[in-house]
Amino acid sequence: MNLDRAYSRPRLVADHLGDLATDRHRFLNKSVLLTGEVDVLATENGANCFLDSIRLLVRICPNVTIVLPTTRRTLLESSKTLGLRITFGKDLEFRDEIGDVTAYDAILSVGAAVKPELPWTAINSNGWVARVSSGDRELPRECGLINPVGALAAACLGTGEVFKRLIQLKSERGEFLNGFSYSLRTYRHNVCDCGPALPPTLDSDLMVVGAGAIGNGLVHLAAQLGFSGRISIVDSQEYGEENLGTCILIGPDDLHQPKAGMLAQYLRQAKIDARGYHMPFEQYARQSHDFPPIVANGVDNIDARHEIQRDLWPDVIIDGAIGDLMCQVSRHPWQDDIACLICVFRRPEGKRAEDLQSEETGLSPARAMCPEAAVTESDVEHAPAEKRDFLRPRIGRPICSVIQEAIALRISQEQQVEGFEPSVPFVACFSACMVMAETVGQICGWPSILGPRFQFDFLIGPAHGQELPQRRRTNCICARRKNIDALRAARKMRTVLDPNTIPPADPASKDASRV
Repeated sequence: MNLDRAYSRPRLVADHLGDLATDRHRFLNKSVLLTGEVDVLATENGANCFLDSIRLLVRICPNVTIVLPTTRRTLLESSKTLGLRITFGKDLEFRDEIGDVTAYDAILSVGAAVKPELPWTAINSNGWVARVSSGDRELPRECGLINPVGALAAACLGTGEVFKRLIQLKSERGEFLNGFSYSLRTYRHNVCDCGPALPPTLDSDLMVVGAGAIGNGLVHLAAQLGFSGRISIVDSQEYGEENLGTCILIGPDDLHQPKAGMLAQYLRQAKIDARGYHMPFEQYARQSHDFPPIVANGVDNIDARHEIQRDLWPDVIIDGAIGDLMCQVSRHPWQDDIACLICVFRRPEGKRAEDLQSEETGLSPARAMCPEAAVTESDVEHAPAEKRDFLRPRIGRPICSVIQEAIALRISQEQQVEGFEPSVPFVACFSACMVMAETVGQICGWPSILGPRFQFDFLIGPAHGQELPQRRRTNCICARRKNIDALRAARKMRTVLDPNTIPPADPASKDASRV
């Protein structure tokens, strides 16, 4: 296995921080301890926090040691089984005692106690509230309101604190969180209201588009939330080594498997009616008459978002978005005057063709507009220094052919680096938590504050996030309400008349049980 590729995305995030992360070049050589307190680990939220922390930590650090209280034997066995399935490069190390605490660069504890003299972070959760403390303020111990969304969010916040320690993040870029709590329902920090309680089942027809890092988080949560309706997953790709550093459900044995099929199998193991569609979304939309009312997005580009909005127009689309360390959720209900995905995600203005051709070849814009002319010595002399070696052997060739070759070379180089986009799993999974919180709220009829989106810088923390309201643009396609309403009504009628007109789902992979 190529471990450089497996850790490529987290490594790039650290690299992009530059001098603000003084140990960015060697954070993968450091060591992390994961432990916990008996009373918190005895709760379902505590156990979920602990297992989710394993899923996240192994993707940013190859050297993870686990120490559990001797009374938590079931959790210990679950941790070992999970570790065998998802670790890559190096197995988890299990010990009976913590021993020399100075051997660890970061310590993550699922509990309430803090130890400010150590590189210690405590996490726990209660209902929709996730808690974390890396300072001198202890956390509340009440963890009885079961909610896997809050548990995963707490694990994300804790792993983010660990990442800060491993890369030695400077305080001006992001300080440690101290006695911090955050509600996935209200987007408010330091709150006491942990409800409402989850319903016993969630009956809904849900579609998940995108089975990458955010999609992994969504499916992991859906498997724990008691969905009783159908869940469809659409993604055209297979898992590659670069996904190991960001996708919390996969391990080495899951590589080169269709993403949609693997996640659908994961849900079926949780007794959920799930179907995976290994195809481009455009193909799915063209072949299908099945239009679920709720769509949860985990895609990573503007064109895909536009396509999903334009082809579906469901009751609501809930979209997760991430950057290096930016974390966002947006909610796009059809019935309200709230911006759609096409309104919000706008394509940047493209460069003029002649400017792009000049940039790639080194020829002046004026020469790039003379396609039949030949490349000359003068062109080479006047080209930027970094382009002269490209142009010199092409002297005498028509400019049009040189332009075509340069553009083809650029596309080839872009394809070679595909898969090395900067990303860390705790940002993607926190986005998934916010998307799932909104999805549950939509199913239950709870109000939402999003109109349409909320975003924050993970290293600074969600307390400093921004609510970004936006109404529909008058020049957007969504302004054609009557036409879209007629389309939605016609689709519902077709679904009623012929509910089976959907593409065949991928058969379950023989390796899918490893997810």
